[in-house]
Parts: sequence; structure tokens; C-alpha cells
Amino acid sequence: AIGEIILVVIGILIALQINNWNDNRKLKVYEITILEEIRENLLESKKEVSLAIEDDKRWQACIFKILDFLDKRKDYNPSLDQCLGSYYWSSTVQFSSSAYEELKAKGIEIISNKKLRREVTAMYDLRFDIIESEVEVWDSQLLSSAIYPLHTRLFRKYFPDTWSVFEDEYAKPTNYKNLLDNDEFKNLLSELISLRNYSIVINELLEKDLENLIKDIENELIKLKT
Repeated sequence: AIGEIILVVIGILIALQINNWNDNRKLKVYEITILEEIRENLLESKKEVSLAIEDDKRWQACIFKILDFLDKRKDYNPSLDQCLGSYYWSSTVQFSSSAYEELKAKGIEIISNKKLRREVTAMYDLRFDIIESEVEVWDSQLLSSAIYPLHTRLFRKYFPDTWSVFEDEYAKPTNYKNLLDNDEFKNLLSELISLRNYSIVINELLEKDLENLIKDIENELIKLKT
């Protein structure tokens, strides 16, 4: 009888061990899957950040061009129109976070590497939030409170026959001679240069950190798959 009991106990222990092994295997498979999805999301976000940097640099170059014309009192040239229609534009980054939201719902501890877990959490809950809550909010507030009211007084928007949606817009000054002496507008342009500088620097740092995090995830995936 004792032998039978021992066999039953051993059988139960083996069954439990097999169940634990199966659970751990399933968890590992899911960890690999979610990390691969997070990696893809981060690659998409990195592309968005790179495009934002390009856009901000282009619009900042427009601001410098406008200031150069005004400060040097150059004659009006229609080549300014594209800059005058889009100098106040600012980039908006659409971050991809569906995989991270799924991970949070199931438990962030699924990422077994504690260092990588902290890096992923910091990227989504801190770094992305800085862009969305600081840079983009500042741009939006400045646009509605100062830029657009002044812009609509000084310029008239128009659309060339070759223009298409999502391209930079065009505008002509209502009175270019008066614009040459408009210090309020020049000061606003200087503020925009500063804001574009901040946005570019923040996004360039983010771009590099995204690149490093993607590499860390790829290295972790190699370990998990071996």
C-alpha cells in the first residue's frame, strides 16, 4: 500500500512538473511574440520621429529664410510664398503602442529581463509622453493663442494648381512693405526658431534611444530563441 501511495505521489509530482514546464514554455513563446511586436512598433515610431525631424528642419529653414528677407529688407519674391504658408507648422509624431498596451494588460513582468523591462516602460511611459505632453502641447497653445491670429492678419492663403493635400501650404503677404517693419512678427519667428530647435533636439535624442532599445530587444530575442 505504501508503495502505491508513493507511486501516486510521484505521478502527481511529475504531472505538476510537466504542467509547470508547459506553462513556462507558453510564457516564453508569448514573451518572444510580444517582444517581436514591440520591436515592430518601435521601428514604426522611429520612422515617425525621423520624419518629424526632417519636417521641423524644413520649416525652421523657412523661418530663417523669411527673417533673412525681412532683416535685409529684400524685395518681395514669390519664392517666399511656400515658407509664408507653412512657417508655423510643427511636427506631430504618431507613436505605435498597441503591443505595449497589450503587454501592460497581461502584465509587464512577462518581460523576464528586468533591465529591458525598465527600458521599455521608460520609453513608452516617459519618453513618448514628453513629446506628446510638452512639445506638441506648446506648439498647439502657441498656434492658437499667438501665431494664427497674427498670421491671418498678415497673410492670405492660396493653393497653386500643382498643390495637393498634405503638402506645405502657400500664402502671400497682404502688405509686404509693412511686414518689413513688423517687429511683432519677427519676434514671433524668433520664438518659433527656438521651439523648433527644442523639438529637433528632443526628437534626435529619442531617435537614438529608440535605435538602442530596438537593438536591446533584438539581442534579448536571440537569447530567448536559443
